[in-house]
Amino acid sequence: MIYPFDYQTWIISDPHFFHENIGRYCDRPDGWHDTIIENWNCLIQPEEIVFHVGDLALGKKENIEDLAPLLKGRLYLMRGNHDRRSNGFYQQLGITLVPDPYLMNRPSGLNLIFSHRPIQPLEPGVLILHGHIHNSLAPELGARHVNLCVEVRDYRPWRLGELLKPYTIR
Repeated sequence: MIYPFDYQTWIISDPHFFHENIGRYCDRPDGWHDTIIENWNCLIQPEEIVFHVGDLALGKKENIEDLAPLLKGRLYLMRGNHDRRSNGFYQQLGITLVPDPYLMNRPSGLNLIFSHRPIQPLEPGVLILHGHIHNSLAPELGARHVNLCVEVRDYRPWRLGELLKPYTIR
């Protein structure tokens, strides 16, 4: 399936809403949960596409049901290792599921792979945009790995085009 992703698509990974321990594990600031929601809703308009690369929320079903309508945009979710609810649950909330990995072929320049976890080794001509590693240093991943986790992305979504500026875009 082809998804409506382009350079204007918003992208984010690993907010882990309702995961109490993640704040300590990743040294998140106080109020990180609200900060992510505020940043998300200040940037995104209701009709815009948000591609979430995994680990949206870990918590009670009711919390996730209450969260989904608060987040602006049309949400596309690549399930991460903590997104444990059924496909039907996410679809009932109006969330479109995206397979992991997802390849975005481009007519020129680097092809893009989106995956919750980093993939190694990478074939030539491929850039991977991933989550999962949070703010862990992972120099072995190399220059063609783009970490999308909120801890290294100012606790907010980013436009895909902005993230790709340091790379060859044609």
